[in-house]
Amino acid sequence: MVEWFRPNLAGPTSGDAVSEPQAMERAVVRGMKPVRRVAQVLLVLALAGCAGAPVFDGEARQVNLFTEERLLLTADYVGRHYGSETPELREPRMVVLHYTAFGTLKESLRFFVPARLDGDARRDIRSGGEVNVSAHYLVDTDGTVYQLAPENVICRHTICFNHVAIGIENVGKGAASLTERQAEANAALVRRILARHPSVTYLIGHQEYRDSSLPHHALCREDDPTYAFTDKIDPGAAFLKRVRAILRERYGIVLKD
Repeated sequence: MVEWFRPNLAGPTSGDAVSEPQAMERAVVRGMKPVRRVAQVLLVLALAGCAGAPVFDGEARQVNLFTEERLLLTADYVGRHYGSETPELREPRMVVLHYTAFGTLKESLRFFVPARLDGDARRDIRSGGEVNVSAHYLVDTDGTVYQLAPENVICRHTICFNHVAIGIENVGKGAASLTERQAEANAALVRRILARHPSVTYLIGHQEYRDSSLPHHALCREDDPTYAFTDKIDPGAAFLKRVRAILRERYGIVLKD
């Protein structure tokens, strides 16, 4: 049975339950309480109009950010931008790599946890809708992978491509702070995603999403003509190149860009 964790970013209280291994869980993500099981996640997805069961990665630690409120806000967002009636990601076609621009896991989670976008902090995208930005996965600097949303739920992480893209965020203030362990974890996670979703044929860095010369751009869709593109530099060419190299050399996987 998959266990979900709600981040308590204020810190742990006495008697908090933690998953195995307990010592590592307390040291890495303090205060995460086991509060949701698969049946509850199924209920939330059903309320939001999603037909499929939640798709989990068996090797990732599960951190539940997608409450009913967030799913309903996501449904509103995808209806506006992609013409979809539900927040369900039915057939992912690409994986997009990012970095969080925060130096720690705790800071990164604190930014993603609220269901609603901080319009003052993100004036560049607040016209696009109320749901907060997020991704399906968050990879810490030591390579530990956290799943923030089922793979079959749309996350707001890449303008024009959220309806077809699984997002992977990496803890890091910038490209220079990303680690080899993160590159290895990203490559291994992409391999597992491909095993579950053979429809995925593209891998890009967020900095490439606007490049109309690349093959992935054929998937671009934006139904709101007033929604402006934003310039991105994450995760950087070097990190993307390293992840691609590991995929090719270790797993024999080559994806289009």
